[in-house]
Amino acid sequence: METTTKKNPYDFGKLSSVVLVHAITLLGIVLWWNKTPALQFTWRSVTLALAWFVFSCAAITAGYHRLFSHPTYRATLPLKIFYLLFSEAGFQGSALQWSALHRLHHLFVDRDGDPYNIQRGFWFAHIGWVVRKTDPDFSRVKDLAKDPLILWQHRFDFPLGVVMTFALPTMIGMLWGEALGALLLVGFLRLAIQWHMTFCVNSVAHYWGHRDDPKSSARGSRLTALITFGEGGSHGYHHAHPGDYHTGVHWYNFDPAKWWIWLCSKVG
Repeated sequence: METTTKKNPYDFGKLSSVVLVHAITLLGIVLWWNKTPALQFTWRSVTLALAWFVFSCAAITAGYHRLFSHPTYRATLPLKIFYLLFSEAGFQGSALQWSALHRLHHLFVDRDGDPYNIQRGFWFAHIGWVVRKTDPDFSRVKDLAKDPLILWQHRFDFPLGVVMTFALPTMIGMLWGEALGALLLVGFLRLAIQWHMTFCVNSVAHYWGHRDDPKSSARGSRLTALITFGEGGSHGYHHAHPGDYHTGVHWYNFDPAKWWIWLCSKVG
């Protein structure tokens, strides 16, 4: 297996954003713990956070990953719009950029060219690559670039991310008088948790667990499946069969996106 120490320079815009989100999340938790009135919330905001988490995770796993990066099924227009909007609540870039980088990962896994190469270190694969400049090869997503909706989302990626991650949850929280509580819980805390769950696919699922192919670092375990919302339960299987909308070998593997796709197929 070829190793490398080559790393792209830092992107200080991304670095600042990642640091700011984590800092505000931690500060908000401390202020909430100390019963700051404006940051308190009730079951309404908790329910909103759980719904936002599930919808955004589905948009990333079933949308960005299994529809756009690997076209494992076809989606209707309303479902594609849902994916393109709620994926922005994950603040992980546009579908075009995400898919271009992910296709490079599969093409060059564990070698130069892999954007989140585990051979550059666990923390690089987890979050180090996120705060560095990336060079998506958009020539590998020409199929996606033909879709005007995907191009629209790519063009307005940042403002859509701000609206879906922070503005809209705050506005909804205002309906029951918990604007800042909803912003902390649905916006910052939920985002930080979801970020690290996604990051674990690139780090934990390439570092720890059972290994199906000795030529690939992709691994998996039941615990990894839980902490990655089903993406890392059998990551070696996914790398061997990227065209399968399942990421696990067995029907009972924890894989919410698989069940979501199946359910969508039943309702058309």
